[in-house]
Amino acid sequence: MTYIIGSTFSQQDRKEGKTVYYLDLLWGMNVLIHVILLTGTARLTKRSISWKRLWITAVLSSCSIFIVLTPFEGWLVHPAGKFILSVLIVWLGFGFVSLVVFLQQLFMFYVVSFLMAGIIVGMDMMRFSFLEEPAFLKDYASMLYSPLPYLFVLLLLPVIWLIMQGMNAAVKHRSARRGKMAEVTVVLGEYRFKAAALMDTGNQLKDPVTRTSVIVMELQLLKPILARGEFEKWKHMISHQKIEELEKVNKWKNRWKLVPYRTAGHDMKMMFAVKPDYIEVQEDQSTRTEKLDTILLGLDPHSLSSTGDFQMIFPVDALQSSKGNSA
Repeated sequence: MTYIIGSTFSQQDRKEGKTVYYLDLLWGMNVLIHVILLTGTARLTKRSISWKRLWITAVLSSCSIFIVLTPFEGWLVHPAGKFILSVLIVWLGFGFVSLVVFLQQLFMFYVVSFLMAGIIVGMDMMRFSFLEEPAFLKDYASMLYSPLPYLFVLLLLPVIWLIMQGMNAAVKHRSARRGKMAEVTVVLGEYRFKAAALMDTGNQLKDPVTRTSVIVMELQLLKPILARGEFEKWKHMISHQKIEELEKVNKWKNRWKLVPYRTAGHDMKMMFAVKPDYIEVQEDQSTRTEKLDTILLGLDPHSLSSTGDFQMIFPVDALQSSKGNSA
């Protein structure tokens, strides 16, 4: 997509000494274009990207247009150069979770880019057809190889954004998912964080004493709020079932629970769990938020999803009980 917009920087502009002006304008447009491309890719692949990382990636990626001021200008329009630049953009924007996830994101980045380019070219053809000038076919053919007006492209960006929003809503509505998902907000003391949760009907883990339902949660979610070195101590304690070390943990002293559980083919183990103040659950395609204050967070030192789609496994019966009580 960026390369189509880049073609508007013509040889005539350079001869007229407009290089700096057009490069600044083109760079600004490319920043906005990359923001839309990365946002569209994130939503269609169901991945999250922070606003800070989004804008940093968009700004850095758009700086590639300044290659036209160097002897390596041909690299920008060469297919290999375009591919390498696309890989760098996706890597900067989303990082590397796994090869499968990365290839999905790269593929969707190209799909969104082609969609965006097609919208611009199609709308420009429509604009040209309304002019009703003589020698239409001849002028129409030459139009396909002429630079696109900057203002026209800039005005189309909100239209492209709305089209992609509608497409994302349609995909989200029609997609058949293997498991139902929800967004869970956890309030734990002075800390508040969100995570994606898989709604699991098979998760029946409860505290045997209080019969409180347990959400299985990746320990990794607590890493940003733990002191340096504390995360590794907790991970070692939980991974190796060092129950005696729990007495040395001062953080959330009165919130800890040990929940016994058994998996197929394994002996009885203890899950280290923490009692949050409350959690808020918002299921997919629902505007309603359920609040639960009787729940435990069971900490798992491993990733729950190989592709990073979710960080929690939520017991459906806990939510159903909450809805029944509120009714």
